[in-house]
Amino acid sequence: MKKLLVIGALLCLSACRTGTTSITGQVPETLAIALATTTGESLSNEVPPDSVVELSVVTTEEELITAFNFAIHQRVDCGRDPYHCDVQSFADVGSPLFVEISELMEIRRTANIRASKSGSLRYRIEAVEFRNTDTATVTTCITDDTVLVDGDIIFDDSLFSVQTKWTMVRSGQTWLWESAQALHWDVEEDLCRFAA
Repeated sequence: MKKLLVIGALLCLSACRTGTTSITGQVPETLAIALATTTGESLSNEVPPDSVVELSVVTTEEELITAFNFAIHQRVDCGRDPYHCDVQSFADVGSPLFVEISELMEIRRTANIRASKSGSLRYRIEAVEFRNTDTATVTTCITDDTVLVDGDIIFDDSLFSVQTKWTMVRSGQTWLWESAQALHWDVEEDLCRFAA
């Protein structure tokens, strides 16, 4: 069942945006950020340790969100053209998500399935949590109604909505997807409550 939920989340991201289709990302002004920090009292002329940590958290949060947005768009491009999908540009090589997306793209290539120009993908980043300096989670809500086709034949035109917790790992100067856990999902209902 767990693998089905992850595959469901991946199918939700199967969409491709060309022509009339679109990807809409939404990042709230205030994110729920959890970070384990230590506090200490500062001397009169020193910057308080809390301030240094907070500045670092903001920078890291911005980097993480930028990398997540890049990963979503790259994954969508894979749906458009599974023949030229560069999974290692957004997923950590050898990670569970890297393996699953690579396998899904192979299935898509073999079956000639791709996303059409119809539909849209909307997502909202709901929370960011840093587990440590090299591992973080991003919780999203995604609604995808992009039509998948096999040539001129409609393969899947359902609406899929999922709340997902993505684990991301630092790789050099960026963050990459490592795994994804579908928390809640539904077909034909917009769990995210995006305005029509």
